[in-house]
Amino acid sequence: MSAPAMVSRREFIRTGAAIGGGLLVSLYAPLPGGTGTSLAAEEKDFALNAFVRIGTDESVTVIAAHSEMGQGVYTSLPMLLNEELQADWSKIRVEAAPVDKAYNHPVFGMQMTGGSTTSPAEWERYRKVGATARVMLVEAASTKWGVEASTCRVEKGVVIHAATNKRATYGSLANAAAQLTPPANVTLKNPRDFTLVGKPTRRLDTPSKTNGAICSTPNPCAWPAARRLSMVRSRTSWPSTRSVPCVTS
Repeated sequence: MSAPAMVSRREFIRTGAAIGGGLLVSLYAPLPGGTGTSLAAEEKDFALNAFVRIGTDESVTVIAAHSEMGQGVYTSLPMLLNEELQADWSKIRVEAAPVDKAYNHPVFGMQMTGGSTTSPAEWERYRKVGATARVMLVEAASTKWGVEASTCRVEKGVVIHAATNKRATYGSLANAAAQLTPPANVTLKNPRDFTLVGKPTRRLDTPSKTNGAICSTPNPCAWPAARRLSMVRSRTSWPSTRSVPCVTS
């Protein structure tokens, strides 16, 4: 019997992307001590450690590099990314990042959450990821139509060429965009042109937390271990007046 073949993490992700189809984009931010890695150094393997996945089914999944602990980063990070991506907000989903140095904090150089630093620290990185994906999708559409990319515009996940009345959704362009070389530099929006950041937006994680679909600190009963009948659970009941002692059950 031959020895089992060893598959690297990069090859696994690359193969998975090929099977599932779609566009995956990642971006390494320079970290303290020069530990950052550029896309060029990764041999244009932008499927590794993706921050955003755009599926052929029109889904847009944002990978959150920080923990959601009630502070709202599972919504603020997608807002930053989609401000530049300009996908249909109703198609946005969020997933927690795995343990990997690619998701290290841009300032502290480790994978962490704290100090109210997530949104300020990711202000540029997540916007660049969104802009990179948008540019690649527009390029895929313009190449398909034989027009200049500058003559196309994007509206809620659809690339539009007004002169020829041609339209293509992000999902339909995802595979073609995945074959392109990511741009070395992208231009970000002027904050005065923002349409999502700074506007009232419903949190993406509220439904799953309220219906018990996901595990969260306030919802331990969603954890598999907590479903065991033998497990003892307790809660603190706070009195209506401070003169009455707390009762723990």
